[in-house]
Amino acid sequence: MSQFSQSAAQLQTLMGSLMSSDNTERTQAEAALTNEWVMTQPQVVVGSLAYLIHQAPDAQARAFASVLLRRIALQDAPGTDSKEDAYTVWSKVPADVRASVKGELLGALCDETDRSARHKVCDTIADINNDEAQGEWPDLLPALYSCAQDGNALLRESAYRIFSLCPYLLAKQPADAVNSAFIGAFQDSDASVRLAALKAAVAYILSADDKQRLALATMVPHMLSVLEPLLRDKDEANLVEALSALIEPAEESPKLFRSVLSNLITFSTEIGKNDEFENATRQTAIELLVTLAESSPGMCRKNTQFCQSIVPVCMQMMSSIEEEPEWYTTDTLEDSDNDENYVFGEQSMDRLAIALGGKQLLPIAFNFIPQMLGSQEWSQRHAALMAISSIGEGCYKIMRHELQKILELIVPYFQDPHPRVRYAVCNCIGQMATDYAPTLQEQHHQLVLSSLIPTMEDAANPRVQTHAAAAMVNFAEEANKRVLDPYLDTLFQRLMLMLESNKRYVQEQAITTIATLADNAQERFKKYYGTIMPMLLNVLEQATDVEHRLLRGKAMECATFIALAVGMEVFSPDAKRFIELLTATQQSVTDPDDPQASYLQAAWARLCKIMGADFAPILPVVMPPLIASAKLQPDFAILESGEDAEANYSAEDGWEFASFGGQQIGIKTSTLEEKCTAVELIISYAKDMGANFVSYAAEILEILIPLFKFYFHEGVRTAAAAAVPPVLASVKLAGEIDSLRQVWSSICPQYISVLAHEEDDTFTLQLFNSFAECLEIVGENSMTDEQMTNFTAAAVEQMDKYYQRMKDREEARKAQELDEDDEEQLAEEELIEGLTIDEVAKAVHAVLKTHGVKYLQFTQPLLHVAHKYLAEQDSSARQWAICVFDDLVEFGGPASWQVAGDFLQPIVTAVQQDSAPDLRQAAAYGIGIMAQYGGDAYLEFLVSVGLPSLLAVISSPNARSEENVYATENAVAAIAKLLRAHSGKLPDAQGVLQAWFQALPISNDEEEAPGTYSYLLQILSEQPDLLLRGNDPVAVKHLVKVLAEGLAVCSFEQQLEAAMVEAMKKTIGSLDDSVKAALWTEIPPEQQQALQEKNYL
Repeated sequence: MSQFSQSAAQLQTLMGSLMSSDNTERTQAEAALTNEWVMTQPQVVVGSLAYLIHQAPDAQARAFASVLLRRIALQDAPGTDSKEDAYTVWSKVPADVRASVKGELLGALCDETDRSARHKVCDTIADINNDEAQGEWPDLLPALYSCAQDGNALLRESAYRIFSLCPYLLAKQPADAVNSAFIGAFQDSDASVRLAALKAAVAYILSADDKQRLALATMVPHMLSVLEPLLRDKDEANLVEALSALIEPAEESPKLFRSVLSNLITFSTEIGKNDEFENATRQTAIELLVTLAESSPGMCRKNTQFCQSIVPVCMQMMSSIEEEPEWYTTDTLEDSDNDENYVFGEQSMDRLAIALGGKQLLPIAFNFIPQMLGSQEWSQRHAALMAISSIGEGCYKIMRHELQKILELIVPYFQDPHPRVRYAVCNCIGQMATDYAPTLQEQHHQLVLSSLIPTMEDAANPRVQTHAAAAMVNFAEEANKRVLDPYLDTLFQRLMLMLESNKRYVQEQAITTIATLADNAQERFKKYYGTIMPMLLNVLEQATDVEHRLLRGKAMECATFIALAVGMEVFSPDAKRFIELLTATQQSVTDPDDPQASYLQAAWARLCKIMGADFAPILPVVMPPLIASAKLQPDFAILESGEDAEANYSAEDGWEFASFGGQQIGIKTSTLEEKCTAVELIISYAKDMGANFVSYAAEILEILIPLFKFYFHEGVRTAAAAAVPPVLASVKLAGEIDSLRQVWSSICPQYISVLAHEEDDTFTLQLFNSFAECLEIVGENSMTDEQMTNFTAAAVEQMDKYYQRMKDREEARKAQELDEDDEEQLAEEELIEGLTIDEVAKAVHAVLKTHGVKYLQFTQPLLHVAHKYLAEQDSSARQWAICVFDDLVEFGGPASWQVAGDFLQPIVTAVQQDSAPDLRQAAAYGIGIMAQYGGDAYLEFLVSVGLPSLLAVISSPNARSEENVYATENAVAAIAKLLRAHSGKLPDAQGVLQAWFQALPISNDEEEAPGTYSYLLQILSEQPDLLLRGNDPVAVKHLVKVLAEGLAVCSFEQQLEAAMVEAMKKTIGSLDDSVKAALWTEIPPEQQQALQEKNYL
């Protein structure tokens, strides 16, 4: 008899109470389980539950014991103080008890006859095994092999169920034997075994690395053989499970499906278009194909059958919309039809168009759209319009050239007799107003608005009326003020009428549209202010019941957008009352689901922008709830096998689930969005309030820095990194320099720690950018020697990572291992990497700028990486290395000569020979920096090599072409720096000066323009004849044109600008009237207009 038989009997009695329907009894039982068993005798409760799993006579008791064992064994052991040091109850149970539990579990695996209880036993075995160190359960794998070959189908299914949850058990087994076993299981006589084997094979594939996965491709056709019998037998529940299991490998490793794609297209589309199947079955079949299109668009484009087969099915699904009387009578606009086929069809077309583009998809879609638009069935016309709306973004490159024709095709349906078709055309126009902005607004506003605005009068069909107003939002958000201005009076009149509707959602949309119009119109909205603002304040004052909470939120939004548009002078008489209403509302918000909360936060932020420093007294009202939102922690849920997610974790409440290793894990995304919004608003307040924000800086920084590792939501991490500089700036603006340096000394190491090990390129980019901004704010000598050492190591770590990726791509391309999809993916990666490398360079620049020569001693590892990059063919790699050297010279001065040796020749080569203009620009800039900051140590190089290279650039026939102009202007600026620093030491300095003068103007690179024009004015003041050669007419006219173009195109500080204007006027004044007139005609009209608008003439 087991040592746990007696305690198991006692525990079983308690389990009866745990399953009671009486809340009190169940609560007491849960407390007893925790306090009298788990906390005091965990080994007994674990051993007793294992005994019950195997020995209890009642199947329900055995199943419940399995659930309890998983829950208790894997929870934190009593006495665990922190998550970092957490141990599970199982890991603390004595070895003999663990051995006993394993024995009972394997016994139950062999003996259990109830399917539900058996599944729970398998899940428990898997979880216990996953919590063990590898190899700690040596009896498990032989037991599973035995089960997999047993004559009892329940045992065979159980083996593969456990393999699906513990795929690493197979990782070290001979691949051929594993493949063979799986292939045999796919042909098993029992459907449940075949399905379990399919899930296990998927888990096995996903647990393998990329190369191993490709080797497993031969197993995929056999995996698909599991599907056919399920379809033949109309076993929809298992068919959905099987198709769902294939979606994850389709997303993670789509090339596995290359050889079976045609068969899969046929199989899935046959299911998708068969309306005898349940919606979930049809949708899952199509979802598998859509996932493949998103994961491997190139593979799917190459298969001509793909679009030809899937697009008609999606269009058929979109046409399945049915008449619903409640659609017309509803008082709310909450979507309850998201699982309908027509919605799924729309979403699928959108995703397919974005993935595949319009070249293949558009012709097939437009094989159906015109005839559907001409159909007598309203559902067909609705589907055609929604199809155009869905594919517009993905097919942009082709459809933009046919925009006029497409609009002429769809606009007549604003007059369609069926309201839902008119709703669809509003949806279509709204989406296209976003996708084809600003072309649609600029060129087609008359065609669109002449039909859209009257639709806002359709009071008999409030949903159509509302959707027209929503489409107007999309149009106005992207429209130029000039375009919208003639329509404002009519629009405002229609919207005021909508505010009188008895449907609250109509009122809500009218307010939102008015807010958008105000944001577009800006000061021109003043004429409507006196009409709308009192109404909005009355809503906030009087509509206080629960049903009007969203309406109140919209009113807050609209009022603050209007206030921003018209300015504080107009808003001021209402400001006090509005602030009092917002404050009262904030105090009344207690329900966590109250929509007013998010509107309040955004409204306060806009009010802060309007009021500036006068907002400071309101911060104590605003900041506590904002800080609370920023501190929110995510809610998680892990589903038991077979548990219905929607029953307990509704998508409407913000829950989203994903599958990880066969386990359904959910997170409440609405909480994450609230947290992200709060952090983004902190950025806004810190920037707008400046020194007035300082009292919150310390607390906010304590929240922000840990969020660098908040891996649940990239938006939160990015916003946190972006928020730190403005918060630090508020401390600096308050004059609290000691506090600034103290807080920076504590967060700088945390920055560097994350920088060194961050794997996400997008966040790495943001974090280096944020770090550089912080250094600029904190100022000189803001890092210790240790921090500079660690920063250099972090930068090197990232640059080494990108270098290795660059070499891996080169090798893959040489080996011709890449297909179209790979190249598309690599192009995206290279783009992000290039931006990130730029930010690393800017961070190095910031360290050098704030520490100067002192940092040079820490740069050797960085120089080592830079030398590797210099040797590469990739121009962006060499550009990064040259930019690092440029900074070393700028901030290291003559001391940089000691590390210059390996850089000089690559810089000259880049200037003279390189076909990449960006690289040539960086190299030319570098020569200028050597002249400006390097001192005499660089003089010989500059005279003998650098200057001739620059002169060759500016005299090139295509020097001013669009792709070369920035490199040329940097060369012009570099010569100016060289002349200013060393003109007395240059051979033929006057000839160089004339060549430089003839190469002017600089009108594109606004960073280099001020220094260059400053030097030009210096020469004009000190030695004008060197440029004008005794007032040579050609030279004088050139000077005027150089100054005119600079003033017309660039922005300068006031003193330099005034000096340039004076020089231009003086030079023009010295000319005869006829020469002036001729000269004026040589200045381009746009420059003439700019000069006149700026009152320079």
